[in-house]
Amino acid sequence: MRLRIIGSESMGVRSLSCFIEVCGHAVLIDPGVALGFTRCALHPHPLQAAFSELSKVLLTSYWLKATDIVVTHLHGDHIPLYNANPFQFPLSIVRNLNSRAVLWIKNIDSVTTYERARFEELCKCFHGRVIHVNEGSTSSDELIEFSGPYPHGLSRRTRVMAVRVGHDSSCVVHLSDTQLLIDEVIRKACLWRPKVVITDGPPLYRLRGALRAKVAKKASINVFKLANHADYVIIDHHVCRSVEGMRWLDSLRACIGNRVMCAADYMGRPRLLLEAWRKILYEVIPIRNNWFIASNYRGFGEMLSRYGSSIMELVKVVPREVTLSEEEVRKILRSVVTSREHRRE
Repeated sequence: MRLRIIGSESMGVRSLSCFIEVCGHAVLIDPGVALGFTRCALHPHPLQAAFSELSKVLLTSYWLKATDIVVTHLHGDHIPLYNANPFQFPLSIVRNLNSRAVLWIKNIDSVTTYERARFEELCKCFHGRVIHVNEGSTSSDELIEFSGPYPHGLSRRTRVMAVRVGHDSSCVVHLSDTQLLIDEVIRKACLWRPKVVITDGPPLYRLRGALRAKVAKKASINVFKLANHADYVIIDHHVCRSVEGMRWLDSLRACIGNRVMCAADYMGRPRLLLEAWRKILYEVIPIRNNWFIASNYRGFGEMLSRYGSSIMELVKVVPREVTLSEEEVRKILRSVVTSREHRRE
């Protein structure tokens, strides 16, 4: 069993994509990437765009290798899109890249009106190699199993699938965007006896007051339940869109141990919370808020070529398994800018 997490908020982009290799299966789950189009009245910074471009390269590479492509739901940070904006993963890139992979996707009965066009366009790309899944659907060798659909955490309208990949007690369970708030999916995950759980965390950045405290408490209880049945619990996505969310995760690590982690921790990389740092990025590396419109940005390598060295510097200087304060982020970004300017001279 080999697991690689491709993209997530702790790794600089909106995603919860991963690639799992086991017993002849090469399973790509939720091959999408996005950047919050507006956050704190600011559009994505070019440095964020560079990370998005890097994620697109990785997703394309794993798409080519995949025998099975799993889509848990049809939000724009989980799938390639026929109408992608420059910060998302275009369906046109992968439309004819892999003629053998099978698409596993939820049944059309669980597709909302908003999702329907995305559902239809994605299914077209597989020319009949599509398996519509619901509760209990499995591959013929039972190495892939689905459960659900379940509510998308606090957003009850969208429904998402949970998926198990691998044998009992050594499997990976991907709980998608259930936000650690859906008791039924937690019970199912525990019954699967996973080695690794990958799950979305609660969207604390959207919440305030009593509701925030209630949601954080419920999610914490469910983390303890998962940790009683899994060797590793990887929590990322919505919860890692704010420093406060990462502090919540750090408090759980202090209680349970390092078996609870974000995706960057699991992959041995620094926590790069670029969306949470967006205001600081514009402060330290100033640029017009509409830069991508003014430059007719297309999302294919422009920012990676410009900021690639800055990405390498960030990965080198940001400490692992640490949630930086705002002042620490400013200091590191200024050092990266200074290093970039010296290379230009």
